[in-house]
Amino acid sequence: RMTSSPTSLEARELLPRLVCSSLSCVVADSLCLPMDTLKVRMQLQNELLPPSTPRLSFVGMSHQIFKGEGPFAFWAGLRPAMARQAIYGGLSYWSYPMVRDRFQPWTGLVPAQVLAGVMSGGAAAAIANPTDVVKVRLQADGRRVLQGLERRYPRSAFGTARQVFQKEGGLLAFYGGLGPNVSRASVVNGVGMFAYDASKNLLRPFFDERQSPLLLRFCAALVGGAASTVAGCPFDVLKTRLMAPGSRFTSALDCLVSTVRTEGPFALWKGAWPVYGRQAPFNLLNYLIMEALLDLYYAQTTTNKRRPAEVVV
Repeated sequence: RMTSSPTSLEARELLPRLVCSSLSCVVADSLCLPMDTLKVRMQLQNELLPPSTPRLSFVGMSHQIFKGEGPFAFWAGLRPAMARQAIYGGLSYWSYPMVRDRFQPWTGLVPAQVLAGVMSGGAAAAIANPTDVVKVRLQADGRRVLQGLERRYPRSAFGTARQVFQKEGGLLAFYGGLGPNVSRASVVNGVGMFAYDASKNLLRPFFDERQSPLLLRFCAALVGGAASTVAGCPFDVLKTRLMAPGSRFTSALDCLVSTVRTEGPFALWKGAWPVYGRQAPFNLLNYLIMEALLDLYYAQTTTNKRRPAEVVV
């Protein structure tokens, strides 16, 4: 049942909070993008090959990219990644506390934090799906360079988007992998935000938040990153493989069945280390930047010198 919350945000606060959420997500993701690129490469490695096939480790893949493509290859797809976070990250983190606070602490068997994360993350991911497609195309295209082949796409985000539109099916091409992407975002946000929120509240009595707020948020970010990695990695693998250039799969179900049958069930957790290596620092940086921006905003307003703690993730 939905209820009104005394700490609900006023209408005039919505736009500043959206700007703060989007900006913090863009900055945090830009710093963590190398891990995202590694994740994509590892998830596509040995696609539909038996699990006994030799494969590169996290360190080996890093070395191969650095040696074969140069250090800037780790930031392939930076512009669409920034656009994605401005939309997906901004909308999901902006709407999460409002949706959470509109529900009772427990809604049936599902905690309000999980329900809010699922709703906010899934909807935002669907809106931002085209930017994710362009980002994955650019991140995955570097594999052709290592094989001595020409790139399939231009290096620019606009050029890649135009080529996808003109040669791969128009607007529908930008919604490849939509199902796994929405599922991933729903699971990652639902589980990750709940784990961050809950662990932060559980750990608060053991920390002096005024003296060491960074330590509390750091521990909560580690827990949230681990939870979202374990729960969301299988959906991430399916999303990456469906969005990758020249995808050989016809649907998410085909991708799931073919991957498990050929590579084994643990293939769904390929790239788990870079997923966690990106998610945990992203959570920490994002929350730190977001809360600092919100503190700055509320400090500048004449009507409210302190942001209400109940409406912060």
